[in-house]
Amino acid sequence: MNAPLSSYVNCPCEIKSEKNVLLATGLLAGFYNNELVIRDQRCTLALAHYNRPVKVYLHGADLSGCELMGKVYISTNSFMRIKDIQMLTGRERRNCFRLAVDLEGIVCRASEICRAQSINRLREMNYSKEVEKIHLAAAAAGRELTKEELEQRVPKPKLRTPLSYPAKIADLGAGGLKLISKESFRRHERLIVRLELLNKSAELSCLTVRESAKCKDSPFKIVGCKFEDVTSRQNNLLCSYLLQEQGRQIRKSKRV
Repeated sequence: MNAPLSSYVNCPCEIKSEKNVLLATGLLAGFYNNELVIRDQRCTLALAHYNRPVKVYLHGADLSGCELMGKVYISTNSFMRIKDIQMLTGRERRNCFRLAVDLEGIVCRASEICRAQSINRLREMNYSKEVEKIHLAAAAAGRELTKEELEQRVPKPKLRTPLSYPAKIADLGAGGLKLISKESFRRHERLIVRLELLNKSAELSCLTVRESAKCKDSPFKIVGCKFEDVTSRQNNLLCSYLLQEQGRQIRKSKRV
């Protein structure tokens, strides 16, 4: 921990479920006997049942953020006490910044994209050779083929389209996402996920870190992914979306 929890008193904080659904926001009122006290003068804290596991993110004024986990001890609309406070591990810290979302997307295997590109390059190369051969034969005969004649003699190659699978993005963060799809993906498969963020198309390269697990009583499967080779433009778009969506969820939690 970079700073004691007492340094975050009167700083804003977020309370999330284990699945990263934003439950409430407020101010840290104090830290006593391994318990956090969070208050909201507007009395808009969402109620949570006793012993519910939660994640807490503290925003310091000039401090790095602090990520914790604990269990609800007392919950009212004006304050919440959270007991059994523990620091999140590195993996849990990454997951803490994920937001529960509901986005449509398209997923392709990177290996399938590479295979399709190789096949298409070969087909286009063979097509170019055939076109050159036909042109040389026509020139030797003192003719110049029209575009229509050329297309009749050498049809343009049919390009291969990589296999793609519809998916639903269930949570999203700066470091990765969780998707739900009928297709099964193995661990350490590289995927390309296409989706729309803030009315802009985004194409994100991912590596699966967890094998597909079946949803209960459903043909759909869940897979966790981490981002790879994210460009500055992609990162800016991703962060802009996350900030806007987080603000929307905060307003919703406060019933604004």
